[in-house]
Amino acid sequence: MAASIGAAADWASTYHALKFYKVRETNPLLRPLDSKPGSLVTMGALIDAGGFSAWNLSVGRKHPRVAAAGLWAMAAFRGYLALHNLRNERRSERR
Repeated sequence: MAASIGAAADWASTYHALKFYKVRETNPLLRPLDSKPGSLVTMGALIDAGGFSAWNLSVGRKHPRVAAAGLWAMAAFRGYLALHNLRNERRSERR
């Protein structure tokens, strides 16, 4: 649940930064969608859902504690990315 909340915060801040500020997505898979923030967030969320599912199915079945630790690490990283997006908004100019 924490990893999902962290991902949602990251995608919300990414959408806001792309929509209202002159920032660029750094993920090379998602960069072609810079001009369409809604599509970018949708594609990114689908990638996240697939990653979370793959993590839980591959690691979670045999090592539930390792899987939980990995999800907490994902949550912390996504929280960092949300804060990073907010800092980038302050540094860039509005559209």
